[in-house]
This record gives sequence, C-alpha cells and structure tokens, in this order.
Amino acid sequence: MKNLCEKKICHITKKMHPNELMIRFVLSPSNVFTLDLFNEFDGKEFYVLASKKILIKMKEFASKKYERDFQQENLVSRIDSILLKRIVSLIALSRKAGKVIIGYEKIQRYLLMNKIELLLQARDGSENRKKDLALPKSQASRINCLNKKELGIPFRRDVITNVGFLKSSFTNPLIFDTARLGNLRRC
Repeated sequence: MKNLCEKKICHITKKMHPNELMIRFVLSPSNVFTLDLFNEFDGKEFYVLASKKILIKMKEFASKKYERDFQQENLVSRIDSILLKRIVSLIALSRKAGKVIIGYEKIQRYLLMNKIELLLQARDGSENRKKDLALPKSQASRINCLNKKELGIPFRRDVITNVGFLKSSFTNPLIFDTARLGNLRRC
C-alpha cells in the first residue's frame, strides 16, 4: 500500500494532489493504455486526478502527449464501478474478520470507547444522525461516498446508514479507495 501522505502530479492539470485522489494509468510496451487502479501493471505510468471533469480530458491528453488514441467510453462509470466493487469487497472481508460495527447505538458506544478507527456514512442518510456521531480521533473528515443501498450490499441488507471499522489492515485501503470514489462522485 502506498503512503497516504504521498503526493502525485496530475499529468493533465500539472498540479500536485494527494496520492489517494489519483487514478493510475499505464502505457504498456505494446502501446496500449491501461487503467491501473491497484498498481498491478508495469509500463510507463501517469496519474490523473479522480475527477469527472479531468478524466473527460483523457482522450485529448493521450493523443497529444503519447500520440495514441484512448478508448474513453464509459471511463468514469467503469472507474466508479471498479472502486465500488473493491470497497464493498473490503467491507465484506472486514465483516467476516469481525472488524465491523453496524447500528447507530452500537457505533456510538464504540466511538466513546475509542475503538472505532474509521467511520463510513451513507451520503443519503439523515444529516442530523450523521452529525450526532463523532468522528474517530484518527479520521479527519466524514466519508460518505456510498449510498445506503451500496453500504447494505456487503451485509446482505437493503440499507445500512453507518459502518464503523475497528483497527485492522482493511482501514487504509478503505480510506484510499473511498477518497478516490468520493472525489470522482463529487463533480
């Protein structure tokens, strides 16, 4: 896992952004552009801010910089779908490992005991109820890039509004992926 404090330059905007807000692309030796969200592929890499407005400029960037055509069809929705599946999988694995707390009152109790390391909240949940839950000490801001239905998937429930995570190896990847998804969905 890359350091969450690290910064990368967006090759389109030419500005530095936190690593967790970047999408990695690779130009393979056979000159094919590949989306590489999880740093799995070798090749000439470049980073783009996880933003609809910026990702739309990929085709122009690729043709100017690399003289290659870039297949952009449904790029933003593909990235959204991949990140969502990964986040849901990480939540499901956390649940199976016993590192997840659900239920408003139970989360509140665990927050008071400083046991929760990460809190995810549904973006379509009650604003008052969201604000009533204090953030864990280790969390700087609210994470609410998923809706109630999406948060319910790993629990096989119709809806879940709040999910608290105990300290585990799942929290850093969740922070990283929810930051990218949140930034992508923000625009």
